Amino acid sequence: MKVIKPILIALAAIVTLTHFAPPATAGEHGVHWLTYEQGLEKQRELKKPLLLFFHLPYCYRCKQMESRVYEDAKVIQFVNKHFIPVMVDLDKEKQPARLFAIDYTPTHVFVAPDGTTVLREKDVIPKSRFELMLEYVAQEKYKTMKFDAYEKCQD
Repeated sequence: MKVIKPILIALAAIVTLTHFAPPATAGEHGVHWLTYEQGLEKQRELKKPLLLFFHLPYCYRCKQMESRVYEDAKVIQFVNKHFIPVMVDLDKEKQPARLFAIDYTPTHVFVAPDGTTVLREKDVIPKSRFELMLEYVAQEKYKTMKFDAYEKCQD
């Protein structure tokens, strides 16, 4: 009986905590980042655009992009639903950096399902602009207009 009582108390605590805990949100799980090779494989399978985030782990601008944009629940949900997100660490994955001629961090490159680069931008991107970029690529607006024209239509 002495052993059972602590077990029951622990079980009651777990049930109470899980019952009253707030539901998990997209923000808690984050963007489902893949490596470059995993992303290419997934793109062949799912026919979705790639979102390539070229970064360095010690880059302060990259950390700003992560905290200001990639931690937003709306952004996380949209990216995970419409894109194959790929985080490329330039210290570890040199070949993709050469392929896309990356010379600055952070750099974002959006690649259509057919392999065409449709949009790229350097530096920290304000969340509102980044959301427009996501919509532009996800809705395949690049087939009919340049991003600058799309952005002006949204004002």
